[in-house]
Amino acid sequence: MVVIEKLNNFIKELYNNNLTVNKNNIEEVIKNADFLSQRILTRAKDWIKVEIPEEDYQYNSISSLILDWSSTTNDLDEEYLWGGFKILGLFESLGYPSHFWDNYNNDSRFWKNNSQPEAEAIWQEFLPKLNYFHKSGHGDDGTYGCILREEGVYPCPIYFFDSGIWFKMDMNFEEYYNTMIACKAVYYWQYFYIDTQDIVKKLGTYKPCYMEAGTYYFNGPKPFLDKFKDGTFTYSAEGVLHQMKNIIKRFPKLFPDVDLTYFKERCDALEKALNL
Repeated sequence: MVVIEKLNNFIKELYNNNLTVNKNNIEEVIKNADFLSQRILTRAKDWIKVEIPEEDYQYNSISSLILDWSSTTNDLDEEYLWGGFKILGLFESLGYPSHFWDNYNNDSRFWKNNSQPEAEAIWQEFLPKLNYFHKSGHGDDGTYGCILREEGVYPCPIYFFDSGIWFKMDMNFEEYYNTMIACKAVYYWQYFYIDTQDIVKKLGTYKPCYMEAGTYYFNGPKPFLDKFKDGTFTYSAEGVLHQMKNIIKRFPKLFPDVDLTYFKERCDALEKALNL
C-alpha cells in the first residue's frame, strides 16, 4: 500500500472515531497525486547529485497534504490533545533552500544556556542542509520531521527538530510515515522513538523556549508553572514527559485499538531518568 492510501485510511479512522478534524484536504491531494514537476525534480537531483528511486516518488505525491485533529475533554484529570501534519513534498524538501530554523536558531537568546553548545558553531553549515518534509498541521508549534541533505547521499538521514534542538532518528521515510500513522500523528509522538538519554542530555536542563503566539522569550528555568501557554508546551524534558503521560491517559478512549505497552515503557524510562 502506498503512503497516500495509508494516510487516507488513517484520516477515515479519525472520522470513524468521532475526533474533531479541523483541517483535511486528502481528496484534493489524491486528485493531484499523479502530477510531477520535472523542474522541481531536477532541482532535487541537482542538490544531492544522486538519482532518486522512483518508488520514493510517492513521498512527493503527498505534497501540501494537511491534517489537523484535536480532542477536548471535560474530565478534570485529562488535557487537550491534538495531532496532524502539513507535508512538504520530497522533491521540494530536497531541492529548495531551508529557512524554517531561522526563528529558533538565528538568535543568541536561543544559545544562552543551551545544552548542546556545539550547535552554535555549526549552525551555518549544518542547518541549511536540514530541511523539513513534515510539520504540524495545528499551527507552528516548533516541531518538524526533517531530512539532512548531503551531496551524494540517499536515502537522506531523518531528523526530528524541536524548537532549535534536533535529534537523529533511526528511521527511513517509510518507517517515519508508518510510525507517524501508528501514533495517530499526535503532537510529540517522535519522542517515543528517541533515546531517553539523548532527550535528557539535550532537554534535561533548562533550554530557552520559543512560544509562537506573540513570540515570547523566557530566561531561566520554569518561567511559569503552567505547562501550557498559548497552546504550546514549554520545551523541556519535563514537558515531553508531561505530553507522554497525556497521550497514554487519553488514547484508550480516543483510539482503543492502540497497544500502549511500548509508550508506557518509554514514558517510564524518561520519568526514571529525570528522577521525578
